[in-house]
Amino acid sequence: MNHGHVLQYFEEITGIPRPSGHEEKIREYLLSFAKSHGLFAKTDTAGNVCIRKPAAKGFENSAAVVLQAHMDMVCEKDPAKAINFQTDPIETVTEGDWMHACGTTLGADNGIGIALALDVLAADIPAGPVECLFTVEEETGLTGAEAVCPDFFTGAMLINLDSEEEGSICTGCAGGVETFAAISWKPLAAPINDVYYRIDIDGLTGGHSGTDIHRGRANAIKILAAFLHRLPDAAVCELSGGNLINAIPRHATAVFGVSPEQTAEVEKMFAQFKEEMICAWSSTDPGISLSLLPESPQEQAIPSAAAIIDALDACPNGVLAMSRTIPGLVQTSTNLSSIRMQDRSLIIATFQRSVIEEEKREAAKMVAAVFQKCGAGITSRNEYPGWTPDPSSPLLQMAAAVYEDLFGTEPEITATHGGLECGLFRRNYPVLDIISIGPNVLDAHSPKERLQISSVENVRRFLAELLKEIGTAA
Repeated sequence: MNHGHVLQYFEEITGIPRPSGHEEKIREYLLSFAKSHGLFAKTDTAGNVCIRKPAAKGFENSAAVVLQAHMDMVCEKDPAKAINFQTDPIETVTEGDWMHACGTTLGADNGIGIALALDVLAADIPAGPVECLFTVEEETGLTGAEAVCPDFFTGAMLINLDSEEEGSICTGCAGGVETFAAISWKPLAAPINDVYYRIDIDGLTGGHSGTDIHRGRANAIKILAAFLHRLPDAAVCELSGGNLINAIPRHATAVFGVSPEQTAEVEKMFAQFKEEMICAWSSTDPGISLSLLPESPQEQAIPSAAAIIDALDACPNGVLAMSRTIPGLVQTSTNLSSIRMQDRSLIIATFQRSVIEEEKREAAKMVAAVFQKCGAGITSRNEYPGWTPDPSSPLLQMAAAVYEDLFGTEPEITATHGGLECGLFRRNYPVLDIISIGPNVLDAHSPKERLQISSVENVRRFLAELLKEIGTAA
């Protein structure tokens, strides 16, 4: 099977640390690639990179096409995995037709998009000029895409390479907003005579809070809150869970104390709760693990902990509405992403998404109202617009025809509940014609992330043929 140099480039990319906000090394790699291939490259103040490839002979009058991918990756790992994402490479494993990482996210989201673009830059394709745009900090708020100035690229057609389903052409995505609740307090003295426990929720499947939210997977923070909700008199001393804003939490933990006469009942209650959770989540989260272990006496406790637990337990989570126009598409959702103790405050992060702007904002208001009842201050960050599907798009129609000619079957025309940078590009470049494509990537944003190798070849062929057709049509 001929993959061009896509897999070679992808392996090189996985060896380059590139968490969001630390894209320096991957940027250096891209600029070096451009220099070694004699291509013009530039960066902007945000750290985005644009590499230009001139038209092939005979295609000088063709319109430029923009290929776009993001440089950063989600950095999630199994608890036992030792890795520093800012300095260590990703260890890849190939098993048959699939590639995955050893205990971490693979970074196919969106390293494989970068690799596909680089393969186009290096290949001899009879096509018009190509501009490859590589953005920063997509995973933490799409800030790179938002910072792109109107003159940073010239193409009127943009092919985003951040989709994760080969055989489909994505034409729309949800918008999003991050909602944070901050609860400050003066610590209470923890009861001296209490017996203390640590409860751990672990082993959950997790995944992308956009593209996996409809799969009904367990949220570790919600499970933790459900148990603590049964102990309204407990002295809660520690709460934490989740990691990234756009990932379904796979782990959560708490330390709490109860009076000595309550210990037998608490342990019995936990055993029953554990059995209930394992049964309830056996199909979506077969690796779920719950443990209750003795903990040393604590000095401080969280005041009004019962109200905070009530809010976490009541916080909406998951799919709120399905699309009434696109079968199977999630319209609106919210994810309870993480909870962290920071100095004398508790920071709760949530993420709302919707293809309808008003529903996105209403979901954020609903979440905010839950936490305001326990005295939280609310802030919103990194709001970005959705991307409305355009069935009359000339680029879409051309791409669908090319795909059918190549593979003998019509592609699926889809939209995604995940966030893509396309909405921001359309806002800043109103006349831009956009589609999004990519190979099969499963369980992105989790250590189970994997890339189907054969689908990479299909996307590589499709992309090359599409660029030829665009150049010829022009």
